[in-house]
Amino acid sequence: MLCWGELGAGIQHKPGSQTGDVLTGQRIQHVCSRDGVTVFVLGNGKVYTRVRGRKRKTEPGLFPHFKQQKIHFAASGTSHILFLSQAGTVYQSEVKSKDTATATKEFPIMKPQLLKSLSEKNIIQVGCGNNHSLALSKGQLFAWGQNTCGQLGIDTNGASQPVPQCVTSLTGMPVAQITAGGEHSFALSLSGAVFGWGRNDRGQLGLKDTEDRHKPNYVKLLECKKTIHISCGEEHTAVLTKDGLVYTFGAGSYGQLGHNSTKDEIKPRLVGYLFGKRVSQIACGSDHTLVFVASSGEIYSFGRGENGQLGNRETSDQLVPLPVNITDTPDKNGTENGLTTKPAVKRIFAGGNQSFAERNDEVGLVPSVNPSALNTLKKIMTLDSLLEKEMDKNTTKAIVRAFSSSQNLSGSFLDVSKDGHFNTNGEVSGLDMSAVYLGFVKLVKNSSVLEKVKNAVEDKLIPSLPQSPACVETLRVYIILPELIAVLTDSATLTDSLNKAILSLQESYFKILECWWSTMPYYFFMRLVRSYQKESKQLLQITMVDTSKDNTKLLASLKILQALYKVNPSRHQKISEINFHIPVMKMFKNSLMACAQKLFPTNTQTIINEIQQQLIPYPCIFDFETKLEVLSLETKTLRNKNSQPALRLAVSRDRIVQDALCGLTLNRSAGYFAALQVQFIGESCVGHGVSQEFFTLFSQELHSNGQIFHCSQYSELLWFPRKEPERGDGFHLVGILCGLAVSNGFICNFHFPLALYKKLLHVQPTLEDLKELSLTGEKLQKLLDCEDEDVEDIYSLQFSVAEETADGQRVDHELIPGGSRIAVQKHNRKQYVDAYVDYKLNTSVKDQFEAFSQGFRSSLSVPVVNIFHPEELRAVIHGNTEYEWELLEQNAKYNGYTQTDTTVRNFWKVFESLKEKKKKRFLTFLSGSERIPAGGIRGFRITILNLRRNEPDSFYPCAYTCHMTLDLPNYSSIEILEEKLLHAIKFSEEFNAVPPQYL
Repeated sequence: MLCWGELGAGIQHKPGSQTGDVLTGQRIQHVCSRDGVTVFVLGNGKVYTRVRGRKRKTEPGLFPHFKQQKIHFAASGTSHILFLSQAGTVYQSEVKSKDTATATKEFPIMKPQLLKSLSEKNIIQVGCGNNHSLALSKGQLFAWGQNTCGQLGIDTNGASQPVPQCVTSLTGMPVAQITAGGEHSFALSLSGAVFGWGRNDRGQLGLKDTEDRHKPNYVKLLECKKTIHISCGEEHTAVLTKDGLVYTFGAGSYGQLGHNSTKDEIKPRLVGYLFGKRVSQIACGSDHTLVFVASSGEIYSFGRGENGQLGNRETSDQLVPLPVNITDTPDKNGTENGLTTKPAVKRIFAGGNQSFAERNDEVGLVPSVNPSALNTLKKIMTLDSLLEKEMDKNTTKAIVRAFSSSQNLSGSFLDVSKDGHFNTNGEVSGLDMSAVYLGFVKLVKNSSVLEKVKNAVEDKLIPSLPQSPACVETLRVYIILPELIAVLTDSATLTDSLNKAILSLQESYFKILECWWSTMPYYFFMRLVRSYQKESKQLLQITMVDTSKDNTKLLASLKILQALYKVNPSRHQKISEINFHIPVMKMFKNSLMACAQKLFPTNTQTIINEIQQQLIPYPCIFDFETKLEVLSLETKTLRNKNSQPALRLAVSRDRIVQDALCGLTLNRSAGYFAALQVQFIGESCVGHGVSQEFFTLFSQELHSNGQIFHCSQYSELLWFPRKEPERGDGFHLVGILCGLAVSNGFICNFHFPLALYKKLLHVQPTLEDLKELSLTGEKLQKLLDCEDEDVEDIYSLQFSVAEETADGQRVDHELIPGGSRIAVQKHNRKQYVDAYVDYKLNTSVKDQFEAFSQGFRSSLSVPVVNIFHPEELRAVIHGNTEYEWELLEQNAKYNGYTQTDTTVRNFWKVFESLKEKKKKRFLTFLSGSERIPAGGIRGFRITILNLRRNEPDSFYPCAYTCHMTLDLPNYSSIEILEEKLLHAIKFSEEFNAVPPQYL
């Protein structure tokens, strides 16, 4: 063992062997030193101590108090020393001050006392600050001692804690290392997440400020740096990454940060003077720092040198890392080929004002995060021994213990290939999902162990999960446990418990879980979705059978299924929406039929309707046809419930828009969600077909007159104009008509872009929506695609939009504060495009859209509209243009005819021969619109009627649009039928009639 600095025999300014003959040949496990007291822990479990200034103790002496116990580790503060035994128990010794010990001639280290409160905790690490202590078990972190600066991490307003207290805010985090400085503390996760707390007046927590922290705080600036070790000095901190980089922060008064400066650093800063040297170990003394480069065997030191702790033979401070000269310190063989050799170094240690280097023939790396300790559970669960019915008891205990603690489980199944687990953040879980799957595949074959695991998860793990975890790594349990549930035959209780835990997470952590779902491999995401779809379907079936049963479990399952549905579009590999669907309407009908057969109470229908209402917030379970059916049922139910008279509008064919808006204004007192009935002035016919024709004509005039909306020359779509229309309430009234179209099942091609329907459903429009509406969108796309560095010179754009007011004045609108002075360049062009799209589709039309939206919602006061996608809602209102003409004949009904009658066969022959344009004209003639309902022609059923007229060849076909019925005379030939039909289609208004009374 090489030593230098303030040692037992005084001050040693260069490395030398100062442990005497006592420890010669012994393997030293660990060394700690503080205020003249040095503790050596040997590999055989024995402890030796050395005290500075006591003549008879210049060499280490055996510490007499551990005769039965084997010690594994020791840590020292200014007033105490902790000893950790190989069995996981902790002993604490008080250390007398130097003056007291000298005056009484007593040994300064008091007899160790067992910390009974930790005796059953199986402690694996300990750490000491000046006057506080840390202890880590496999499931919890404990702290005790002084807390003046929050160094215990338990937020007790500075009160000291004589008994170890659990640091609850780190519950569940898979901690790899703990360490303490003078009055600050750190914890490091298995995936390199760093948390610090306590004194921060010199920036020693690396949090970009100098405020103390009374609870663990995440050091964001070290995220994804692959941190594997932390070492703390009195007021500074050093961290080591797996790539061999060293970052330091905190007090720099003596140069202990290695930045050629005595300035403090409040943020982690790379020690650039070690560039090109892959550091394998670091160690901090009170005010100095050591680093070890295993590849070259060199030790570098920097910081305070007053007591020789730098090993440079001087007492001056050192501001940059310089190598410690150990070449004139012979190894155990002394020389090699007549030359003095440099001793091989295995490990380095730093005390308060001391430095140590363990010599060894073989250079090695001993990082805090031992790679062999990672994925212990993964290794156990893939062993062939899992297939044995009588598995080794220790293996069983190890598995059950891991599943009892979120800390252990979160640190298992890590993706260590290419250091994937070090990338764990709010978007990536760092898990090896294939390892999770394979582990459970084997575990399921040992039913006894599987049952124990299930019980451990249900009874211990899930109840311990925090709602607001300090570390995102804790959330891994929510990814692992569904794989356990997938292999269980009876998982209802466990699933319910897990669902409650997921839904109790604070919103920010639930969003992280959603991000992890979005990056989950396709196969596992599909399994997860199908699992919740299956569970939701079963729970809904149970609720339908017994309507009195509590449906809390159903709603919880649906909430998670809906959340999975929400992230699906953002996935690289999306799964089909059919995997989310549940045959809701079919289940309702079957349930009602069962209720009727069993003579259930008459309020069963009402209860099922209430259940249906509760499903509306979870549109993922509905396919499009079901959504249409639910919409129809909801609007009818609401109309019957309010029992209001129909909203009647009388309009002139040459003043459609003006008369309609005036009529709506006069009926403001009426409920706009009532049934709508339109009549053309001077015409007696009323009904669904007439009202449908009104919507067709209304949309045509709205599109052509330009009095309310602006029509884009590029797309021929309507959008809100820059200036206010002549009629101030125009947007609100058109919104009402749009809602009435939905609630009454009318088709109205308003020529609105998808962006409008996105906004109605609270979906943010994108550049694709602007591209649909305006040529500007394509220009913005070219800007994004431009790879030239001189974007500013090519486009000459600023973060502002120039527009012309109603009086012809040019006005510049800044897209961001000061935007008119900020040029669009390559690095900020995406920001410009996003801001431009937001301005055009949101900000610039805010008031106009709000008026439209309020009108739309006032006439459609049912939340069911929110179950639609924007594309679906547009299809509901605008209608469908995907014509499957053959289905029109297949779905047709006959009154006075049969399907095989000659006139019927002739009609379909003529219809089939028509060109597409005339087929659409026939639809307009028959139904009032050339567009078909959103569900397609399969839901569009026409009736062909034979009134058995005398001399049928002298009559033209008539259309009863309210019933979609074609009055088709029984013509004597196909030629006459074709002539009469084409004439009727061409002059359709003349051949729409009031239907016979019996239709």
